Amino acid sequence: MDESQLEPGAVFRFPDDERPLRVVVRDADVVMYDCWWPHLDGWGLADLGATKRRRISYYVTTVATVVDKGIYLRSDPLSDDERALHRPDLPFTALQDPDQNWSTSAVTPVQGGSRLLVAALYLFPFGPAGGTRPGQRVAADNGSFITTNELLRKAHAVQTKHLSTATTVDGVGIYRSGLQRGLPAFYLWRAQSRLHQ
Repeated sequence: MDESQLEPGAVFRFPDDERPLRVVVRDADVVMYDCWWPHLDGWGLADLGATKRRRISYYVTTVATVVDKGIYLRSDPLSDDERALHRPDLPFTALQDPDQNWSTSAVTPVQGGSRLLVAALYLFPFGPAGGTRPGQRVAADNGSFITTNELLRKAHAVQTKHLSTATTVDGVGIYRSGLQRGLPAFYLWRAQSRLHQ
């Protein structure tokens, strides 16, 4: 499959699975996608009303895996409502900093930060054993967008409650996982995402 075909709405499949897969988000070296469910006779995330009411974790893989193994089928562009919900404009990696640590008492502002154009999102911290804990909704201070440093500060406050004195983590990272109640959801982890470890 050609990398230029990997845009939101691209439909592909892997050789060992006949089910079509549809790109929802493509960011740098990551593809997040939906799957066709024969028993539903539709995409797993096609019911936008139901999708907005629950927690959704996207299927995720690397661009290299799709380019190497994927078979392009067609384009099925996201509707305006799907784009508004899935927000393919948001990054997979909201922040990575190998020099910081979740267990420190304060965070250091990052240089050259950007911003996420969302009024609110969910952050999912990890527990002392590494499992995901319930998400917490955080809102932009200005009601329009969240800067990288604001996100880091709020993520640190969310994560601190779930660490033990024995928890050690290499760096900090904030990565896209899917949706929670119709809002973008991100998980907190190390300086490398779970996908890249």
